[in-house]
Amino acid sequence: MKPTKELLFTYFAGQATSVQQKVIGEWLTDAGSRETYFQWLDEWERSFPQYVPDVARHLDEFRQRLDTPLHEQVPLVRQLPAEPRPFLTSGGWLVAASVALLLLAGGWLFREPLLYKTVTTGARQLRSLRLPDGSTVALNSNSSFRMPRLGYGWLSRRVTLTGDAVFDIKHLTNNQPFVVQTADGLAVEVLGTEFSVRSRSARAEVVLKRGKVNLQYTPANQPTQNVLMKPGDRVTLDGKGALRLQARADTTQFAHWRYRLFSFNDTSLREVASQIQSVFGVTVQLSDPALARRTLTGTIRAGSSDELADALAELLNLRVSHRDQYIMLSTPSETQINQ
Repeated sequence: MKPTKELLFTYFAGQATSVQQKVIGEWLTDAGSRETYFQWLDEWERSFPQYVPDVARHLDEFRQRLDTPLHEQVPLVRQLPAEPRPFLTSGGWLVAASVALLLLAGGWLFREPLLYKTVTTGARQLRSLRLPDGSTVALNSNSSFRMPRLGYGWLSRRVTLTGDAVFDIKHLTNNQPFVVQTADGLAVEVLGTEFSVRSRSARAEVVLKRGKVNLQYTPANQPTQNVLMKPGDRVTLDGKGALRLQARADTTQFAHWRYRLFSFNDTSLREVASQIQSVFGVTVQLSDPALARRTLTGTIRAGSSDELADALAELLNLRVSHRDQYIMLSTPSETQINQ
């Protein structure tokens, strides 16, 4: 099947589906089709240039250089020796080896952006992504999502996540699994489902809303752990490297961060402070260790760390002070003594 020019333009823009990419890949196996491919690529790049020069500005700068005489003399060109010297002397071999090493090192260092596409969110930033196979990803603040640039959907659907994300995965006719790999070694394999993944320094967590998920975790020098999740299950990776399954968990509060809702169920203030830091990138300090053991139950809507801290202070009768990227929570009596 020969793809149309419109389909190739969609592919050049990075909007082709996995089926369309496969059609184009099969078409390119014919050597005669490659000339047409590069002709259409040249036409697309001319229609949608990646860089548009400011001709008027550069022409004006050139004219100014012509009108302004240079007082410095142009250095004379050094004459080459009459007899050519061999390049591959002992020093020449050293230079050639150094250049080759630099080229190899450059290719190794820049292989990541060439092979993978990475999307990163900052503090207080949410982002929704639509993948080429029709799947969707919702990224929380301070999160990073990586996917392969080539062959996604027909070679591999393995992605990498750091932070929080909600996945809504489409089932493919070739039954190719979708795998989320986290930095702590947890692999989440699905065929078609909706689930959330959290992968941060504190712990990893997977909550399944619908469908089926298989978790695989291989700690160092320990046997592989496998957990098959059903809708309503919640699995956490504890500090000892063990997967903990909580069946029939409360999924009514499924990934409330997408709507800037923060839900707590007998949650300690220490853990609340950790959540604020992971979502908004600020540091929350508790003036008294006893405050860390106080718990909170409820749902708070907040679009910033300041709003959430003010709501916590009102609910728990605390004093809050904001300073750059730091928030201090203290009891009213402590504030009076410090004053």
